[in-house]
Amino acid sequence: MITRSVLVVIAVLVLASPAFSQFVPQNRLTDTADRLSREAREFADSSYTNFTSNSRALRNDIEAVMLAHQFAGASQIFYRMVVDRRRNQDLRDAFDMLQTLARSVERNNVQRTNWYNVQRLLTDISRELGGGGGGGGGGGQFPDSGGRGGSMTWRGRVDDDVRIRIRGGSADVETIGGTEYSDSQPNFLNSLPNRRVTVRLTQKQGRGEIFIEQQPSRENDFTAIVRIRDPRGGVSDYAFTIEW
Repeated sequence: MITRSVLVVIAVLVLASPAFSQFVPQNRLTDTADRLSREAREFADSSYTNFTSNSRALRNDIEAVMLAHQFAGASQIFYRMVVDRRRNQDLRDAFDMLQTLARSVERNNVQRTNWYNVQRLLTDISRELGGGGGGGGGGGQFPDSGGRGGSMTWRGRVDDDVRIRIRGGSADVETIGGTEYSDSQPNFLNSLPNRRVTVRLTQKQGRGEIFIEQQPSRENDFTAIVRIRDPRGGVSDYAFTIEW
């Protein structure tokens, strides 16, 4: 009797595991979006507190506070969309807009320590939405409107943290942390089209992380963004190929 009961339990678990695994990415995305919403609110409140304590605030300081609160509000809307289980395409579009706001906040931000948690959560959400980290969120992709495909291979040295912004036939490197290097070598087989396509990371070489942080969309002027994060000290060689 005990053996039969054990076998029944194992059979139930085996049959249930595929269905259960479908909910894990969504639950993880919901949790991360919730934390982003809370971190963004705390960041906005902290921004306003710093502003009120500054008796010589300038227009740029006011702009920074306004942007911080806009980002907090947008983060809350994004979280609600995740909870409501909006289709993956809606979440991708909303997240693109959220990242655009984040870049505006970052340009005016003086609270680098507080902003780090927000950046980390944005990166986690990008992975969950299928931006190149193997995450879920439904697994949907941007529809391709047809036309010829292409690819780009990039090689260069990275010290700490960089973004590679690919638009058309150019690839610009933004150094976020560490020493800046200007020896990158992009090699295109057809330009990235000026329309919405799905960019796939097909090859990568390097000791750290390489992942697609942002897909091309109308909101980002059809720019693909690849992020490289090198966790160790010193510079290292990296290479990757993306296809569309």
